[in-house]
Amino acid sequence: MEIKLNEEGATTVVSLVGRLDTTTAPQLEECSNELNAKGVTSIAVNMAECDFVSSAGLRVIVAMQKRAVSTGGSLEFRNVQPEVMDVFDMTGFSKILTFA
Repeated sequence: MEIKLNEEGATTVVSLVGRLDTTTAPQLEECSNELNAKGVTSIAVNMAECDFVSSAGLRVIVAMQKRAVSTGGSLEFRNVQPEVMDVFDMTGFSKILTFA
């Protein structure tokens, strides 16, 4: 998986390219930790080029969501592919995440 970072005003956009699975989830976790260490509180995750999320990826996503809530920040998901949205719906994540 490739992770691309862009700034849109006060929001950092994290674009995921490829699969978010057991092998690649640590990359997103590390990226999230680095953004947190830099004091970034507004994050948008662009999933236009991410077509698969495993349970390991979901674990990282829920950790990012908890951190956003606990720090008064924001986390939103953009351009979620239908296959990934199905996973979010089946796991109940669609009820706790914000989508744009």
